[in-house]
Amino acid sequence: MADVGIHRKGEVDMKKFVKKILGEREKAVGAIGSFIGVVRGVSKNGERVKFLNYEYSNEAVKKLKKIAMDIEKEPGIWQVLIHHVVGKLKPGDIAIYVFVSGERRRDVFSALPKIMHRVKKEVPIWKKEVTESREYWVRGA
Repeated sequence: MADVGIHRKGEVDMKKFVKKILGEREKAVGAIGSFIGVVRGVSKNGERVKFLNYEYSNEAVKKLKKIAMDIEKEPGIWQVLIHHVVGKLKPGDIAIYVFVSGERRRDVFSALPKIMHRVKKEVPIWKKEVTESREYWVRGA
Protein backbone atom coordinates (compact mmCIF):
# COMPACT_ATOMS: atom_id res chain seq x y z
CA MET A 1 0.00 0.00 0.00
CA ALA A 2 2.92 2.37 0.57
CA ASP A 3 3.16 4.78 -2.35
CA VAL A 4 6.37 6.75 -2.86
CA GLY A 5 8.25 8.51 -5.62
CA ILE A 6 10.79 11.02 -6.83
CA HIS A 7 9.53 13.56 -9.37
CA ARG A 8 10.60 16.60 -11.33
CA LYS A 9 8.72 19.87 -10.98
CA GLY A 10 5.41 19.71 -12.84
CA GLU A 11 5.13 15.91 -12.76
CA VAL A 12 3.06 15.71 -9.58
CA ASP A 13 -0.72 15.61 -9.62
CA MET A 14 -1.85 16.17 -6.03
CA LYS A 15 -5.42 15.24 -6.96
CA LYS A 16 -4.20 11.68 -7.66
CA PHE A 17 -2.61 11.51 -4.20
CA VAL A 18 -5.82 12.67 -2.53
CA LYS A 19 -7.90 10.22 -4.58
CA LYS A 20 -5.53 7.37 -3.66
CA ILE A 21 -5.52 8.17 0.07
CA LEU A 22 -9.33 8.46 0.04
CA GLY A 23 -9.61 5.15 -1.83
CA GLU A 24 -9.27 3.07 1.33
CA ARG A 25 -12.87 3.69 2.40
CA GLU A 26 -13.58 0.06 3.20
CA LYS A 27 -11.11 0.20 6.09
CA ALA A 28 -11.69 2.00 9.36
CA VAL A 29 -10.22 5.28 8.12
CA GLY A 30 -11.22 8.06 10.47
CA ALA A 31 -8.50 10.59 9.62
CA ILE A 32 -6.24 11.70 6.80
CA GLY A 33 -3.34 14.01 7.46
CA SER A 34 -0.90 15.69 5.14
CA PHE A 35 2.34 17.61 5.18
CA ILE A 36 3.37 19.68 2.19
CA GLY A 37 6.89 21.10 2.33
CA VAL A 38 7.32 24.42 0.53
CA VAL A 39 10.54 26.17 -0.50
CA ARG A 40 11.02 29.20 1.73
CA GLY A 41 11.96 32.56 0.24
CA VAL A 42 14.31 33.48 3.09
CA SER A 43 17.27 31.42 4.33
CA LYS A 44 18.08 30.72 7.99
CA ASN A 45 20.57 33.58 7.74
CA GLY A 46 17.90 35.99 6.53
CA GLU A 47 19.09 36.07 2.91
CA ARG A 48 16.67 36.05 -0.01
CA VAL A 49 16.60 32.58 -1.59
CA LYS A 50 16.72 32.52 -5.38
CA PHE A 51 16.20 28.76 -5.66
CA LEU A 52 17.03 25.33 -4.21
CA ASN A 53 18.51 22.53 -6.26
CA TYR A 54 17.59 19.07 -4.98
CA GLU A 55 19.70 16.09 -6.02
CA TYR A 56 19.23 12.42 -5.10
CA SER A 57 20.79 8.98 -5.39
CA ASN A 58 19.12 5.90 -6.85
CA GLU A 59 18.61 4.59 -3.30
CA ALA A 60 16.18 7.41 -2.46
CA VAL A 61 13.03 5.60 -3.60
CA LYS A 62 14.00 2.43 -1.67
CA LYS A 63 14.54 4.48 1.49
CA LEU A 64 11.22 6.32 1.05
CA LYS A 65 9.46 2.98 0.56
CA LYS A 66 11.04 1.55 3.73
CA ILE A 67 9.94 4.55 5.77
CA ALA A 68 6.38 4.37 4.42
CA MET A 69 6.15 0.61 5.02
CA ASP A 70 7.55 0.94 8.56
CA ILE A 71 5.01 3.63 9.45
CA GLU A 72 2.18 1.56 7.94
CA LYS A 73 3.03 -1.19 10.45
CA GLU A 74 2.21 1.13 13.37
CA PRO A 75 -1.15 0.58 15.08
CA GLY A 76 -3.92 2.71 13.62
CA ILE A 77 -2.11 3.61 10.37
CA TRP A 78 -3.51 2.40 7.04
CA GLN A 79 -1.58 4.06 4.23
CA VAL A 80 1.41 6.36 3.70
CA LEU A 81 2.29 8.31 0.57
CA ILE A 82 5.64 10.15 0.32
CA HIS A 83 6.58 11.95 -2.90
CA HIS A 84 9.62 14.24 -3.18
CA VAL A 85 10.25 16.75 -5.94
CA VAL A 86 13.85 17.22 -7.13
CA GLY A 87 15.68 19.60 -9.43
CA LYS A 88 15.52 23.39 -9.37
CA LEU A 89 12.72 24.73 -7.15
CA LYS A 90 11.93 28.37 -6.51
CA PRO A 91 10.39 29.90 -3.38
CA GLY A 92 6.76 28.84 -3.14
CA ASP A 93 7.33 25.57 -5.04
CA ILE A 94 6.37 22.34 -3.29
CA ALA A 95 9.31 20.07 -2.43
CA ILE A 96 7.57 17.16 -0.69
CA TYR A 97 4.08 15.69 -0.32
CA VAL A 98 3.22 13.36 2.57
CA PHE A 99 -0.22 11.85 3.15
CA VAL A 100 -1.20 9.45 5.93
CA SER A 101 -4.52 7.71 6.52
CA GLY A 102 -5.41 6.05 9.79
CA GLU A 103 -8.06 5.15 12.29
CA ARG A 104 -7.85 8.29 14.41
CA ARG A 105 -6.39 11.77 14.15
CA ARG A 106 -3.88 11.11 16.95
CA ASP A 107 -2.46 8.19 14.93
CA VAL A 108 -2.15 10.32 11.81
CA PHE A 109 -0.85 13.42 13.59
CA SER A 110 1.89 11.47 15.37
CA ALA A 111 3.01 9.77 12.12
CA LEU A 112 3.71 12.95 10.14
CA PRO A 113 6.69 14.28 12.18
CA LYS A 114 8.16 10.76 12.40
CA ILE A 115 8.04 10.47 8.62
CA MET A 116 9.67 13.85 8.03
CA HIS A 117 12.39 13.21 10.62
CA ARG A 118 13.27 9.93 8.92
CA VAL A 119 13.15 11.43 5.43
CA LYS A 120 15.62 14.14 6.50
CA LYS A 121 17.96 11.64 8.20
CA GLU A 122 17.76 8.53 6.03
CA VAL A 123 16.91 9.43 2.44
CA PRO A 124 19.81 10.40 0.14
CA ILE A 125 18.32 13.66 -1.12
CA TRP A 126 20.49 16.76 -0.85
CA LYS A 127 19.71 20.40 -1.42
CA LYS A 128 21.87 23.29 -2.51
CA GLU A 129 20.51 26.68 -1.49
CA VAL A 130 21.25 29.57 -3.83
CA THR A 131 20.79 33.06 -2.40
CA GLU A 132 21.52 36.45 -3.89
CA SER A 133 25.08 36.40 -2.47
CA ARG A 134 26.16 32.73 -2.30
CA GLU A 135 25.31 29.06 -2.73
CA TYR A 136 25.87 26.19 -0.31
CA TRP A 137 24.72 22.68 0.55
CA VAL A 138 22.20 22.61 3.37
CA ARG A 139 22.88 19.97 6.01
CA GLY A 140 20.35 18.54 8.44
CA ALA A 141 17.59 20.96 7.49
